[in-house]
Amino acid sequence: MAPWLQYLIAFLVGCHGYAYIPFGIFVPTTLKEWRGSSWLLGSTLTGDRLKEVILALHVIAGIVILASGVAIGFASSAPGWWRPLMVVGAVVGIAGFAVFWDGQTRLLATEGAIGAVISLILLASAIAFPRAFS
Repeated sequence: MAPWLQYLIAFLVGCHGYAYIPFGIFVPTTLKEWRGSSWLLGSTLTGDRLKEVILALHVIAGIVILASGVAIGFASSAPGWWRPLMVVGAVVGIAGFAVFWDGQTRLLATEGAIGAVISLILLASAIAFPRAFS
C-alpha cells in the first residue's frame, strides 16, 4: 500500500474516533428531542446513570479508535496493533449508539446512526482484511 494512502486512512480513522468524544459529552445533554431513555435498555437505566454510561462508551470508543488510527499510521513500527484496537473501538462505539438510541426512527441520524454505520464498516474491514497494514 502506498504510504500516502495508509496515512490518509489513519487520518480518517482518527477523525472518526475523535468525533465520538464530543458526541458522548454534548449530545445527550443538548438534544432536546431525546427522551432520556434507551430503546435497548428500557427503564433499566435512565437519567444521569444512562448519561454516564453513554459518556463512558463514547469516550472509550473514541480513544480506542483514535489509537487504532495511530497504529495504522505507524504500522511499520507496531504491526498488527491496529486490528484489535479497531475491533474493540468499533464494537464499543456500536454499543454506545445502541444504548443512546431511544427508538425514534426520525432521529436516527441525529442520535448517531451514521457513526454506528461507519464503525460497522471499520469492524467489517478489520475482520475481512487482517493484513491490510502489515
